[in-house]
Amino acid sequence: MMLAAFAEPVFDSQRTFRELLQAMARPAVPRRLPVLPPAPAPVRPEAMAILLTLCDAATSVWLQHPAAEVAGHLRFHAGLRLAEQTQQADFALIDAPASMPALDSFACGDLRYPDRSASLIMQVEGFRTDRGRRFAGPGIRDTEMLAIEGLPDEFWHRRAELSAQLPLGVDLYFVAAQHVVAMPRTTRLLED
Repeated sequence: MMLAAFAEPVFDSQRTFRELLQAMARPAVPRRLPVLPPAPAPVRPEAMAILLTLCDAATSVWLQHPAAEVAGHLRFHAGLRLAEQTQQADFALIDAPASMPALDSFACGDLRYPDRSASLIMQVEGFRTDRGRRFAGPGIRDTEMLAIEGLPDEFWHRRAELSAQLPLGVDLYFVAAQHVVAMPRTTRLLED
């Protein structure tokens, strides 16, 4: 049985899009998503809200675990194409960060077109703003502190290596507990 998507597709996707814009404008700050549509496992509703808002027939999505029910749901509600390889994807859904492919295996753009890169939607366990790593960059006044629970230890090291190639790179959306945290490629992790 096919699950529903947004109850009010136009208004719900507009409200979600505004929150995603705010999340990108204020990196490393959790934003509550206004609408959480149903989602087939292993996709969480927060990730589905982003996919339904940002993806359409012109975009391709790579699924870390491409279950038939998920693929059918996304094709039916968003009309998107599924990418077979990470390098071909405009978006990628990571539902198990501990076993995800290397960040540089995704499209990172090129010097003429750095915007031709992938955005990764990563399902994590949760966020803490009272402790964690410190971030700086555009959209952050001084620094922001954030702990993202459920990432492998080497994740930030791998992202730092990729960040050295700016303007190339990938943009990240982390989702958990009805919230999204955006981490554009310009956001820097500060070493203590």
